[in-house]
Amino acid sequence: MTNDVQVQVLGVGAITKAGFGAAFAGSLPSVIETGGDTKRAALVPDNGDARLKRMKKWSRSSQLACLAVHEALSGQPEPDPVRTAIVIGADYTNLEAILAMDAEAKRYGVNGTNPALFPETVLNVIGGHLSSYFRIAGVNVTISSGPHTGLKALGYAADLLRLGLADQAIVCTVHLLPPPPFGQRTLPCAYERESVAALLLGPADADTEAGIALRSEVVPETEQRRPLAATAASEVPLAIVSAVHRIRQEGCGEAVIATSDESGNDVRITLLPHADGGWH
Repeated sequence: MTNDVQVQVLGVGAITKAGFGAAFAGSLPSVIETGGDTKRAALVPDNGDARLKRMKKWSRSSQLACLAVHEALSGQPEPDPVRTAIVIGADYTNLEAILAMDAEAKRYGVNGTNPALFPETVLNVIGGHLSSYFRIAGVNVTISSGPHTGLKALGYAADLLRLGLADQAIVCTVHLLPPPPFGQRTLPCAYERESVAALLLGPADADTEAGIALRSEVVPETEQRRPLAATAASEVPLAIVSAVHRIRQEGCGEAVIATSDESGNDVRITLLPHADGGWH
């Protein structure tokens, strides 16, 4: 991500254990909702959702991503198939499929495994499913960078827009906890709760009054290390979803998200309604 990034946030979507929808992006689940464990609770798609019929052979991660992106695109004009990019942020979304395939191989032999499981064992399958489901043929990239996955996915999408390589970009981060026998003790995990966040981004000069202007900049050295409440870089897209929802629903002014990049620099992400003039 360049030091000064400006884009428009056109649509948002999220899934957390607190609920399905952007309204729950900033909410923590109750102990009752998670059966007593608010951190280890797994996100499970709603079986009553009719859209799942087209995704019944997909992994849990792909299903959740599609539902979140569906919300982000809701109410928006149909994206240009070629000029829309998809950027996925994911680290451990393929582990469940790998374990399932390993279990089948042990039970039925290597030649007896379900071939439908194989595509789900690679991280970029989520982007492939979204491309097929929403009929998008533009740039399709998966970012996997541990604790910096969320911020890097946002930065990659912003660079595509800045360079004119896409007119719109869908960013979707899927944070699933490493399943047993891996667990957080075996694999490093930058987050403690499962979540999915989706953003539809456009260029900063997009003539869209409903958009939310987003600006990301490295904080000047004179302001570095101020005691601000910091958001983990992996959680930045989810924090943006929450901020955009508050701006739209509560009519609040600008929102500021403080985080840090891979080099340890403090990064400030500011959002405000496009109707207020954006950053022009």
